[in-house]
Amino acid sequence: MKEAAGEVLEQIRTLLESSVDGAVVLDGERRILYYNPAYQAASGMRGRQLAQAAAEGKHCYEVFPLEICETNCLGCQARDTGRSLRVDEIRARRGSDGEELTLIVSAVPLPGGMIVETYRDVTADVRIQRKYRALLDLERRAKEILEEAVRDKTAELRAANEEIKRTQAQLIHQEKMSSLGRLVAGIAHELNNPINFVYGNVDFLGRYMDDLLALVDMYDKSSEKLNPELRAQLNAKKQEIEFDFLVEDSRKLIRSIRAGAERTAGIVRDLKAFSRTGGGEVSEVDLVMGIETTLNLITPLLKNRITVHRDYQAGVPKVVCHAGHVNQVFMNILTNAAQAITGEGQIWVKVAKDSERDLVRVSVRDTGPGIAPDILEKIFDPFFTTKEVGEGTGLGLAISESIIRAHGGSISCESAPGKGAEFIVALPVRPSPGAALTRREATS
Repeated sequence: MKEAAGEVLEQIRTLLESSVDGAVVLDGERRILYYNPAYQAASGMRGRQLAQAAAEGKHCYEVFPLEICETNCLGCQARDTGRSLRVDEIRARRGSDGEELTLIVSAVPLPGGMIVETYRDVTADVRIQRKYRALLDLERRAKEILEEAVRDKTAELRAANEEIKRTQAQLIHQEKMSSLGRLVAGIAHELNNPINFVYGNVDFLGRYMDDLLALVDMYDKSSEKLNPELRAQLNAKKQEIEFDFLVEDSRKLIRSIRAGAERTAGIVRDLKAFSRTGGGEVSEVDLVMGIETTLNLITPLLKNRITVHRDYQAGVPKVVCHAGHVNQVFMNILTNAAQAITGEGQIWVKVAKDSERDLVRVSVRDTGPGIAPDILEKIFDPFFTTKEVGEGTGLGLAISESIIRAHGGSISCESAPGKGAEFIVALPVRPSPGAALTRREATS
């Protein structure tokens, strides 16, 4: 048996002597039986020193310890399992200079309980790989930094684009309000004269009719003094023209003319109040009055179709704001509510003072079809609209949000498909220091 083991050892010695990989033959107790020159170089021991250690029966882990020797000996596992094993990137430290090595360790069981362990030095390759990984990590970090910079810049550009859209919407709004003010001023000027003429003369017309009717009444009372033929002609004429009906209807016509003149004058006043910009300044404004003015102006959208329910809290304070701009917000919200309702429906308008903060809240709720969630999140985006081409610019709510935000307030919408929509506007009673408004002392 010993002769066979010696023959095996001699054959292995012949094979491993010139190998570039370090190799060592161990007995069952991991004592060194043979080592090749490459193993000696890896261990860092001198030839005589290593030979003496082998002659003294030193164990492999005493001569050239690997990081797995004490806890997970590869040779022992190969011996016990009876099959060859290999582990990559095992660290070891050379005894002569303490340099850390990285090895690929293989263990092969031999007859008689012997073990052959080989050590391929891949330190240089591992260092190159580590450098390569370090470069890859550096490249990855640089890429992440670049991507983050791109995201930040994209966010900045997106924010700048949104600001440009808001500014554009504001400019369009300002130009529209300016044009509306000039238009209303012209309309008011053109309408005031004829309306004043009609309204001023309708009372005279009523008195003239009363005088004429009084004269006719005098003729009737003295008709017995007229000759029968003339009296008969007068009675015939009265029957022909339906005199009694004309008397009653003329009074109704005069009342209708007076009511129409008053209504037209009221519309002109509402138009003036709605479009008033105050020269770019702010003043104390009664929001309830502004809402009523707006409701009067959109009467054609509501008449005989939509019932408006009003819930105005008593003692709501006046709000310092741009009257014309805030009226524009109410116009947009109320018009949208009316247009959203197909056929008959209802609108609830509520104005109340916030019990906790110095705010006035205005809510407008309708019985329309509601707003889908994917659309609800976009309704305040500039130029977003669900209306047909030519029916809307998509600026109404975007401008409204900009106006309310400029006043230091907020506007929100709560809705669900089939359950209508509710817009809630919150305005501070006094603008905050950061509000983008031109202020002046309000006069009572």
